Amino acid sequence: MLSLNVEDLDLEDRRARADGRWVTWRSRTARLLPDLPAGRTRGPVFLSDRRPAASRTPAPADLCPRTGRRRLSYERAEYLFKQATRTLDRRAAATP
Repeated sequence: MLSLNVEDLDLEDRRARADGRWVTWRSRTARLLPDLPAGRTRGPVFLSDRRPAASRTPAPADLCPRTGRRRLSYERAEYLFKQATRTLDRRAAATP
């Protein structure tokens, strides 16, 4: 999913083309997904919080042409996911 580009999205049919295959999503995701592009017409769907340092310029395909921010990495996505679900993990561990 992190490799998706804005131009690959078909929001109306709740799908996107990725590596020659269709990726689909359900209704809850369909409600959230239109906010991610935020008026952008091309570039990565999922962006990092900051622009890359000059010494670490990514490939042009991994940069948003409008904001200059880079595609969200798998490592950063994993970290953000763990932070967001930390309280859920604690509750699950406390339940006998």
